[in-house]
Amino acid sequence: MVKEMDQPARTPTESALPPRTSEEEWRKEFPYPWNEDEIVTRRDTLRFLLAGSGALFLATGAIAILGTLPKNPNLKAIPIAKEGELAEHQWKVFNYPDEYTQGILINLPGHGLVAYSDVCTHLSCAVLYQGDGKLHCPCHEGFFDAATGNVLAGPPTRPLPLIQLARQDGTIYALKEIAR
Repeated sequence: MVKEMDQPARTPTESALPPRTSEEEWRKEFPYPWNEDEIVTRRDTLRFLLAGSGALFLATGAIAILGTLPKNPNLKAIPIAKEGELAEHQWKVFNYPDEYTQGILINLPGHGLVAYSDVCTHLSCAVLYQGDGKLHCPCHEGFFDAATGNVLAGPPTRPLPLIQLARQDGTIYALKEIAR
C-alpha cells in the first residue's frame, strides 16, 4: 500500500463532513440571525423615505397656511387718546395690542394723527419722536420718517409696522397693526 506524504491524515469525523467554505466559518464566528436582515428590502426603504418626505412636505404646507391666517379675526378697538389731546408735534406712547407691547401716536402737522409700533425693526429698541418729523432709535442711531414709517438712515432695513386708527365719538381707537 502506497501512502501519500503530501496530505495530512484525516480523522474519521472530518472525512464524513464536507469541507467548510469561508462563508460558513465566518457565520460560525459571528452568529447573527441572517434571516432577519432580509425583512427590510430596498423597496420598503424607498417607500418609507417617500412617505416621510411627503409627510414633511404636507406639514410644512400646513404650517405656512396657518401662518398666513389672521391671528385675530375679530378686531378689538382699544381707546388710546381723545380728539384734541395732542397738539402738533406732540406724541404719546400707548399699550397695543396688550400691556406688553407699545405703539406711538404722533400728531404731525399737515398729516394729522399717525400711529406706529414703537419697536425698532432692527433690534427691538423703543423709538422716540424728535419733533422734526423723524422717529429716532437711540440704540443704533436708526431714523424713520414720522409721516410714513419708512427707514431714513441707520441699520434698520424694514419700515415700522403701522397701527390703523379709527375715530368715534371724540375718541381715537387703535384697530390693528399692519406689518410692512
